[in-house]
Amino acid sequence: MNTSSLLKRISWLLMLVSPLARAQQGQQIQSASSSWISVETKEVLPFRTPSGPGFTETFAEENTNGWPTGLRAGFTFTLKPVGYQIERRTADSSRAARAWIQLANKLTLNKLDTFMIQVDLLPQSDMYPNGGLLFGVADSLNYSQVRLIGKDRVVVQQIVKGKPDPTFVSAHLARATVALRPGRNRVAVWRMGNRLHVFVNEKELPTSPFPFRPLRGNGVGVMLGGNWLSFRNLTVRTQ
Repeated sequence: MNTSSLLKRISWLLMLVSPLARAQQGQQIQSASSSWISVETKEVLPFRTPSGPGFTETFAEENTNGWPTGLRAGFTFTLKPVGYQIERRTADSSRAARAWIQLANKLTLNKLDTFMIQVDLLPQSDMYPNGGLLFGVADSLNYSQVRLIGKDRVVVQQIVKGKPDPTFVSAHLARATVALRPGRNRVAVWRMGNRLHVFVNEKELPTSPFPFRPLRGNGVGVMLGGNWLSFRNLTVRTQ
């Protein structure tokens, strides 16, 4: 190979290597295709949910965690292999049923910089759920909730002394643009530092994340606003 040919080949190799070197430095490069486009090559962190120590509720009939059972205030609470079921019996239709348990001290939510809580809601066949996830529960008048209502409504609230706190997330009923569906729906809240992300069916609400505000308590649970709902796979995970 003569000197001229060798120099041409080296120049050609340098043209290929140079963009790659710049890409590793996080700079903007150009990529050849049917047209020239600009590509930003900054590092992208993988989407990874918390996987550290946590809590998983199987809703076994032994009821080792002390969930409410039986007839209470016009609702029946039942632990079954298919999930934790709440059914309206004699309670007025304007009332909601709530059930929760307190987490262990090692899972104090206000002290954890990162946590995820999720639960599956299963209404009767081909129905939309009317209920949701409770977290940060102190008692029946102080808690936070993510509630699904019908085909297209989601409410995210903190309740203080029985009333919505207007300074926490959204105290009004907001129309969701994520897909709610008949049958099983999954609700999740994910704290990351001073932000609270809210997901329905693995899709983040368009108004999420919200500023994280201190929770009223350390309980987690479920709520029913309609006539019947079953709950499965209640989990709490930390980083």
